[in-house]
Amino acid sequence: MQLERGFLFRSVLIGGLGLLGVFPVGQATASSLEVFHADSLAGPMKELKKAFEGKYHGVTINLTSGVSRQLAERILKGDACDVFAPSSPAVIEEDLMNKRIAGSGKDAASWYVIFSANEMVVITEKGNPVGISHVADLAKPGVKFVRVTGEKDLATNRTIEFLKKAAVLEGKPELAQKIIDGAVVDPSKPNTVPDTIRAVKEGKANAGVVYYSAAVAAKNELNIIRFPASVNLSDKIRNAASVPGTAKNEKVAVDFVKFVLSAEGQSILKETGQPPVVPAIRKGDVPAELK
Repeated sequence: MQLERGFLFRSVLIGGLGLLGVFPVGQATASSLEVFHADSLAGPMKELKKAFEGKYHGVTINLTSGVSRQLAERILKGDACDVFAPSSPAVIEEDLMNKRIAGSGKDAASWYVIFSANEMVVITEKGNPVGISHVADLAKPGVKFVRVTGEKDLATNRTIEFLKKAAVLEGKPELAQKIIDGAVVDPSKPNTVPDTIRAVKEGKANAGVVYYSAAVAAKNELNIIRFPASVNLSDKIRNAASVPGTAKNEKVAVDFVKFVLSAEGQSILKETGQPPVVPAIRKGDVPAELK
């Protein structure tokens, strides 16, 4: 009798845990997933995490945001990363593919998929009190402009290229370098995309240049000024994803990338300022589930 009661108790406990959602739904298994992503993907990844965790009960996604090339360096050193999503496929192609992870013979990466695009925009303080509508306005006396300055940050050169192209379009190419040189920066501390947004939100700067998706994530606290496709670099900026060699949960990682490429994932990307690339571009030894 005591044995039967013990069996019954365990059965009820297991059933109860199942009702509470401890067991996974779909193909993923109960686990955590480490996702390294570019700063520009913070907004989209937050929403993708929420949607994926809602579908795959028992899976917890831990997001790590940063400069793409610095995140790649962490993977090469052996840091656990299940999904890597930089703001350029070149980071995977040049920094990880055909490279070995320190202390092991494993490849750092063998494939990637290009899943979304982005563009450069100007952001201003909420309400745009200094009346900025063109890049040339950033050169006006009294306007405090801030930009990304990190040597390894892809947004640094993209900001400079965007400003030069926009200034030419507006017929004032001579202003581009003045704006670039006049940015409010601390030479001892490289400025990132989050730093740029924070400076504008807190009133330390009147305007800045960041990725559209990063601006959309903070749209309630600032204004966004978009520019024509001929100058906003939307034809060049692409986001990619891979499951690197340091992945601890490869199966669930592939499930997550598959979700990003799904119709629901594409809808989330679009809503968060990341137009999906359809069809996704696949490079290397891509898993069969993603083909």
